[in-house]
Amino acid sequence: MVKFMTTRIDPDLLAIYKKSDYRVHDPAGVDFVMHIEEYCPALHRLMQREKVRMSGFVSAYNPRSEPRSDLENTMAQERLRQEVMMRGWKFLEGVGEDPGGECAGEPCLLILDISFSDCEALGRSYGQNAVLWSEVDAIPRLLLLH
Repeated sequence: MVKFMTTRIDPDLLAIYKKSDYRVHDPAGVDFVMHIEEYCPALHRLMQREKVRMSGFVSAYNPRSEPRSDLENTMAQERLRQEVMMRGWKFLEGVGEDPGGECAGEPCLLILDISFSDCEALGRSYGQNAVLWSEVDAIPRLLLLH
């Protein structure tokens, strides 16, 4: 399931999102990189190992892609981490990185077994332009929120 919508996101920023590396630190094995609309074997293995059918990749950094201070970003990311733990979702640490270096990398959480609607709501609640969401097919899709 992919949600299509008209977006107000700047086309250049959208292009950066689409070409970015989405790195995940898997403490049980080798770290891996996800790309939008590309099957990720390592994500597939992780989802099988954890017996989950969905995942989301979410950050609390720089809402609406408007730069915030390190302190504001760190505090927002910690609130996200605490909310995810409170809801009982398993997660792994990650980072979204622009390989061209136009945008600084942002810490993210790969949240396991999060529904499409919960992933969308979580991204919106932290003011994000977009999040990644994947079904059992282990193909991360860009979910535009604005």
